[in-house]
Amino acid sequence: MIFKIILLYIFDIQDTIMKQNILNYARYNLWANKGLVELFQQQPDALPDQPVISSFPSIRETLLHLWSVEVVWMDRLKGISPANFPAQTFTGSNAALYNNLLASSRALIELVESSADEFFTTPIEFIFLASPATQHQIPQDIFHHLFNHQTMHRGQLITMGRQLGITAFPRTDYIVWVREQETSTQS
Repeated sequence: MIFKIILLYIFDIQDTIMKQNILNYARYNLWANKGLVELFQQQPDALPDQPVISSFPSIRETLLHLWSVEVVWMDRLKGISPANFPAQTFTGSNAALYNNLLASSRALIELVESSADEFFTTPIEFIFLASPATQHQIPQDIFHHLFNHQTMHRGQLITMGRQLGITAFPRTDYIVWVREQETSTQS
């Protein structure tokens, strides 16, 4: 009986640590997105639409993808299987796109904060946009995939910006965010 209680306690601690790690990545994701949004807000408004060689044909298309992916995965995590990517119908300005991206990043933080520890290890069901097949995934893996995906595309945004003549970029490494958090808690 005591062994069972100890195991339950250990698993409870592991779930809490996992949730904290995912929350840290969600906060990092917002911080890194803010840095790039602030950079692009300082550029001429036409710059994000200029053609570049990359996975997407422009900075704007890449930002639309980042925002759409956050929205789609967040819907799935809430039990909604969306019918399309928001980018497919979005016609707003760059400023509206920047606001939408940061709002979805903030909403991811709120979702993590408001979810019980068990949520992250309980499979959810959803339908992919590209196929009608039902998928099952645990939220922990979805969050790891999502934040890794976003980091990859932020790296592409920096490369795109270099192609267009931007020379100074914000630091977007996770360890830089960690160090900033440590410094702010020590102050």
